[in-house]
Amino acid sequence: MIEIVGFGMMGSYGYGMMGHEGMFFGLLIWIIIIVLGYFLIKSLIVHNKAHSVEGKSALDIAKDRYAKGAITKEELEEIKKNLI
Repeated sequence: MIEIVGFGMMGSYGYGMMGHEGMFFGLLIWIIIIVLGYFLIKSLIVHNKAHSVEGKSALDIAKDRYAKGAITKEELEEIKKNLI
């Protein structure tokens, strides 16, 4: 009878420790991917909120310029007329 070395009960450990290590590292990689994705999405949301703060309307800007004395009352009225 011919016996093939490495395939008997004593010569083969199946997946052994490498199988469990492989599963561990696979799980670890997925956890890292999920955590990185979470932080990427979170930073994008924060970045978009910072840039999407409701700005002042053109009329509010004109009123501010009038209050600072940068434009006259007539110029403010002209701006209002053009905007409405």
